[in-house]
Amino acid sequence: MTGAAGAVLLGLLTAPAAARATEPATTTGQPTVVTADGDTAVIDAIDPSSRAAGMLALFTPDAGAETRTNAFGGEAVLRALGGGSYQVLSVCTVFDACAKPGNNAIPADGAVLSASPPETGGTDDRRFLRDQLRAGETVQLRNLLIRRATSTLSATDPTAADNPDGVDPAKGQCFPGCRGAEQLIAYTPAAGREKTGTNDYGFEVTVRDGRVVARQGGDSAIPADGFVLSGHGTRGSWLDGNAPLGAKVTLDGNTVTVDVDAQSYLLGAERAVAAARAAKGAAVASCLDIDPDAVDAALADAARLLEQARAAATDQPERAAELARDATRRADVAGYRTRESRPVEGRGLWVRPIETSPEQIRASLDRIETAGFNMVFLETVWGGYTIYPSAVAERAGIPAQRPEMRGFDPLKVWIDEAHARGIELHAWTHTFFVGIESGGGPVLRAHPEWAAVEREDVGKTGPQPSRMEPGYFWVDAAIPAVRQHVLATYDEILRGYDVDGLHLDYIRYPVSLPYGADFSYSAYSRQTFEAEHGVDPYTLNPDSPQWPTWNAWREKQITTFVDQVRQLQRRVAADRKLSAAVFADPTDGLAKKFQNWAAWVDAGTLDFLTGMSFGTSAGSVGHDTAVMRERVGDVPLYTATYGPLRGSAPDLMLDQVQAVNDADSDGAALFAYNQLNARQQEALREGTFRTRSVVPHADHRAAARSGAAALRASLERATGCAPADVTAEVRARLTTAQRLLADGRPAPAVDAAAAQLDKAAAAAAGWGAAVPAELTRRTVRDLRMYARWADLA
Repeated sequence: MTGAAGAVLLGLLTAPAAARATEPATTTGQPTVVTADGDTAVIDAIDPSSRAAGMLALFTPDAGAETRTNAFGGEAVLRALGGGSYQVLSVCTVFDACAKPGNNAIPADGAVLSASPPETGGTDDRRFLRDQLRAGETVQLRNLLIRRATSTLSATDPTAADNPDGVDPAKGQCFPGCRGAEQLIAYTPAAGREKTGTNDYGFEVTVRDGRVVARQGGDSAIPADGFVLSGHGTRGSWLDGNAPLGAKVTLDGNTVTVDVDAQSYLLGAERAVAAARAAKGAAVASCLDIDPDAVDAALADAARLLEQARAAATDQPERAAELARDATRRADVAGYRTRESRPVEGRGLWVRPIETSPEQIRASLDRIETAGFNMVFLETVWGGYTIYPSAVAERAGIPAQRPEMRGFDPLKVWIDEAHARGIELHAWTHTFFVGIESGGGPVLRAHPEWAAVEREDVGKTGPQPSRMEPGYFWVDAAIPAVRQHVLATYDEILRGYDVDGLHLDYIRYPVSLPYGADFSYSAYSRQTFEAEHGVDPYTLNPDSPQWPTWNAWREKQITTFVDQVRQLQRRVAADRKLSAAVFADPTDGLAKKFQNWAAWVDAGTLDFLTGMSFGTSAGSVGHDTAVMRERVGDVPLYTATYGPLRGSAPDLMLDQVQAVNDADSDGAALFAYNQLNARQQEALREGTFRTRSVVPHADHRAAARSGAAALRASLERATGCAPADVTAEVRARLTTAQRLLADGRPAPAVDAAAAQLDKAAAAAAGWGAAVPAELTRRTVRDLRMYARWADLA
């Protein structure tokens, strides 16, 4: 949301200051809903990354197209009337006989109030929605911009002695930073630490002179004249949603108070404008391909709005906040436009299809195309169901299709519409994980004998869920009938649909550490292993001499199944691609889940990988990518990042994409479309994905040729910072490589092209001070990537 449109919507979301002053319920400054009868409820979060237990959240169009909440809460859909007034369009809670207690569409001119089940002993806001809001009535939403939030610290400068919840009971030592699960911690200079020491599975803000000056994932530097607030889990989400740049933060004992005032928005806008100007200067200095005029246009908008905000700050704080917030967003757009956007790379997106009509599918793909993606991993087999009508499932006594999708074939529509937009469509399948429905879902209801059995569940009746992945039901990868059924399903997809590939997820055992929670001790696996090795694996433990043999046996079940899928794909659909979502750390994947993807790479079993990197910082996903790249060699690698799922700020999401690219990935894949919000889509569209890009794995030769042509053209335009005589050798080798990579040239020519690209990379590495270091780095990185593709051609 930018420009005038943003200002209009923000105006609709706020009420005049005079109106608020008459309501005692809002004197604290907390965001509040006021019903037609005058009843009130505090809004706990606005556009949260996840709706935690006991939360009344407000979802605005910034959150995306839908709330993406579950069906156990309640929601009221609202249409803005102006001045903070809203008309209630509908109300539905889990207590009612209605269709949408969750995942409602967010009106472009409105919002959705969403309540989750309460914490033990907490207030049930679902009942407030049910009893106090009625369709057709008018409600007020107040204090959405200028607002206050309070919370309670779990500890200040924690140690193992004074914060036992920050201690890992398995090790008897502090978790990183001595911050435990669901804790909100303050770190001050008094403790003598330089940094918080936390990991990046939380959220932190740095406060100086009483104002938030930085926001990040973890291990923040502790300022000498301030402090750091660090939250894990829902406490991190609270901090993320309530402490923007510029917010005023005070500590009073264990009470944290965050005030977002007009000055907060002004400071945030000033920082955003300065950051965008600096980014433009750096991009121009390194001859990055950007449109400076487009950057300047957004900066001019931001500067104009910021000046108006300053003028209004004294007498109209609400108006100043609106203008400054809109100035920030225009400055953010300017910053996005200074980002690198590569013309040849993979841009993947996982999609869980919730659309139940062709029209809804087309609308989703329009958004995906506009955001710049060129690959969709469509969840085709999940929860034990197929999204298409499956004869294989029906023959196995399993429902032929997801119930909500009966009556049409969504897979065919998704494929046709994706291809019409130049987007690849890969069938994303849950291989051995069959859902979370009670009793194991449709697969295990039909075939309880297929269940994977956890050690601690041996002897129990019926399928049991995993302890380490709570509620998850699995089938046993070793059972022949399981393998035959899954292979038959894949055969059905590959023969019946024009998918671009098959994407294997959950291609592993359930998490099998610690001992006692390991899988699978089904009757088949125990009997088969004993027949082969002379011992019932149930009698073994990690100290047993044959324990490594049991581990290797389980790893073999997964690897041989991947081999079988590869043989099937090559036999029935040799032109399609086979890929897998794997854990970034190959050692961790093997030790905990018996997923030996490194062996699959060595055997040439996969056409590309998506390595799952769960970190919340750019540095962590870059590190994971570097580890994977070293192991996979030339095989295309698209690192999976989780900014949408985590509700990360758009800049952080783009930083993660840049980090994996700079660590020699062949692109990035984002998880997932169903959490990708409007501001993140804008960041991709205006920034990292603004240039239309070619998927490398579809045709390695064409990809290398296109990349070489684009790089040569870029260097020819870069004479302002890279003298032509310095780059001449690299440009000449790129021209030669293009010619050698032409369609129809024999294999020796392609090998020669790869050699030319390698020599060009060596030449670029020697440019020295005559060329900006950043341009040299990008050039060498891309030349090595194009050489990898040429080697694969």
